[in-house]
Amino acid sequence: MQSRTAARVTSFGDTDGVALVDEEMRAPRGTEVAVRITHASLGSTDVLARRGGYVFQPLPGFVTGYDFVGVLETESAVSAVLGMRAGDRVAGVLPRMGAHATSIVIPATLLAPVPDALDSAVAATAPLDLITAWHALQLAAVDAGGSILVQGVTGPVGSYAAQLAQRDGLTVFGSASTRSRAAAEALGVTFVDYTDPLWAARVKNASGGGVDAAIDHTGSQEVLGALAPHGTWVHTAFVGRPGHERADSLLGSLSSAAHRWGVQRQRVCSVPGLVLTRRDDYRRGLTTLLGMLAAGELTPLAVDAIPFDRVWDAHRAAERAERGRKVVVTMPE
Repeated sequence: MQSRTAARVTSFGDTDGVALVDEEMRAPRGTEVAVRITHASLGSTDVLARRGGYVFQPLPGFVTGYDFVGVLETESAVSAVLGMRAGDRVAGVLPRMGAHATSIVIPATLLAPVPDALDSAVAATAPLDLITAWHALQLAAVDAGGSILVQGVTGPVGSYAAQLAQRDGLTVFGSASTRSRAAAEALGVTFVDYTDPLWAARVKNASGGGVDAAIDHTGSQEVLGALAPHGTWVHTAFVGRPGHERADSLLGSLSSAAHRWGVQRQRVCSVPGLVLTRRDDYRRGLTTLLGMLAAGELTPLAVDAIPFDRVWDAHRAAERAERGRKVVVTMPE
């Protein structure tokens, strides 16, 4: 068997709970392929999972990381049909964490080619955030000429959602802190100061009766005050109380499901669910989005590259990441 090094969370808490473990990796079976990972993003979800607050990782022992860029080491009948050969650069989003490793064995259908013009480190900042923004807009289902509120518009998901929404012909209202106002306005959105106690009413008034949809990671009920009477509230996450993040996320998801067909309907944007249930749509979407990045049609985040053997530093950097930047761990040659 081939060996690999993986970053496993051995105990919940601070960075001391992450260990680099050398382990055997099984050979690909059937239509699976082996990928040598070269770059993988490390973001807020990884930090939350390491601390024990992520609903999809209730127990330690897992490898962090959802998305990656790497080199295809083996082929399968499916990868060949999809036009990916050994030696090609590929990117992907996993349905379950596990990307923070030097190699991985996965179904070929999880992969999309990385365009030649796109730098690997830059490409690695994007897959999870791009797919989240793209899928959230699908769920929002706002026609051209409509309006949308993007919470945290200068964050990784928010900035991509704003760019994609404007390409779709939508008017975008973007919330951010006052110190991020210039960055928000540089995206071409109408700035919303989320510390203003009247922010929701101001958005409703400025949009002529409420926005058609909102993409939100907070779960704050104030969002309803900014929505039009038949608007759609899309949740990309739920900000939980410290120490209660997992329970609050579950409660938020259940509440949203109960309001799926309400007057102001709510939808949960689950990328793991998308990858599991709509694999072809996910792969075509990622291929298109990476092509847009390579063509300069979307502005990527800046890269803070940290070697994999300093993964603890990468976690600490992700905890204090600046707006417009993304931590990427780089694997050894």
